[in-house]
Amino acid sequence: MRWLGGWAEADLGAASGNGRGQIFVKGEVIKTVPEAEIVTTLLEEAHRLASEMPDAPVGEPVVVTR
Repeated sequence: MRWLGGWAEADLGAASGNGRGQIFVKGEVIKTVPEAEIVTTLLEEAHRLASEMPDAPVGEPVVVTR
């Protein structure tokens, strides 16, 4: 299922209600977890996404604007 809206472009996020949280990556819901597991699951997914990113060159930070 693909969600629409401004947050659909986020790399990682969560929506919650009724004691559950949906974890989404790039607008796609990838997991539904109990509310108590939302933060832990978000951190796990953040680490997973970071491990898949290419190494950034060493140097000054670059600001990207759209």
